[in-house]
Amino acid sequence: MKFVALFRNLNLGHKGSPSSAELLAAFGGPGSASNFQTNGTVVFESADLESTKELAKSQLAELGYHHSFVVLTLADLAEIFGQSPEVDSVENVYRVMVSFFDATKTPVLTTPVRSRDNLVEVRSISTNHAWSLCWKHKSSVGDVTGFLERQLQVPVTSRTSGTLERLVKKFGDS
Repeated sequence: MKFVALFRNLNLGHKGSPSSAELLAAFGGPGSASNFQTNGTVVFESADLESTKELAKSQLAELGYHHSFVVLTLADLAEIFGQSPEVDSVENVYRVMVSFFDATKTPVLTTPVRSRDNLVEVRSISTNHAWSLCWKHKSSVGDVTGFLERQLQVPVTSRTSGTLERLVKKFGDS
């Protein structure tokens, strides 16, 4: 089965993040894992997901990397992509974002909810993901990840809807 690991705050090759080879090795090597972009997204195959996740965590920790990550099936990501919110062009949205997290139950957050700076609006939320809109004012861009982490009190990682679409298209049929 194909899975996708979505890392929080991991940028391949940058200081404090593993190299591509180190990250792929943690998920069984290039024969069973592929990086998608450089944002800490790994597509991998596994017959035993929990063992693979624990092995990846321990191997990365041995190298000094302690980034949190969320794992979903590729099929789940395709379904989540289909839930993307409708956006009216008059809203002048800068980005449509999907954020991922591990919660034991669906967070209690009445949607839509806006950040104090009005640059983020969460439109929908479930047990493992939320759809948000973000705006840009001058050089300030809405911080979807930070806003959700403050609301939910769990690690969150976010991707643009375009990134999710490209991921599903690239790996969905193979």
